Amino acid sequence: MQIEHSLIFRVVNIIVGAFMIIGGVVTILTGGFPQFIRGIYCILFGVMVFLFEFRLPSVVSQHVSFMFSFFGRGIFYIFIGCILLNYLALGIASGVIVAIAGVAYVILQFVPSIEPPSNMKREALDDSLQHGAGLGTRASNWANEHPQQSTGSPYGQSAAEAGYVSGGNI
Repeated sequence: MQIEHSLIFRVVNIIVGAFMIIGGVVTILTGGFPQFIRGIYCILFGVMVFLFEFRLPSVVSQHVSFMFSFFGRGIFYIFIGCILLNYLALGIASGVIVAIAGVAYVILQFVPSIEPPSNMKREALDDSLQHGAGLGTRASNWANEHPQQSTGSPYGQSAAEAGYVSGGNI
């Protein structure tokens, strides 16, 4: 019986999100205003990770494109795992579990035989943006009205190609 990789990654991400929330609560319980702020952020990030496994809200996904690769998500998990570490056993356990998942994701980035799940691919980000805030905005309307000229550069026409020279326009 072969278990689908996508299901395993989704379960891991849900578990990581749950440990972010648990670790955030533990961080808040350690007392002090800085720990309260850290805990709130960890809880919010845990909810975000959890929600990304079920729905990709375009309002959020347009700002967190790093979550759509093993490497980006892994670095994020390592960062949050380190933030979760504190002196309580549950805080240490939460931080270590989240950081280990991050290290595993960073390693998976360099294993070509492992395919990321559908919600961690660039296409998921593109679909999320097309079905939400990405369409109908001024920037996307401008981009549609001004297609990129095929100059060989991904950045469009250079200043020299447009006729600009140092000291003014010709």
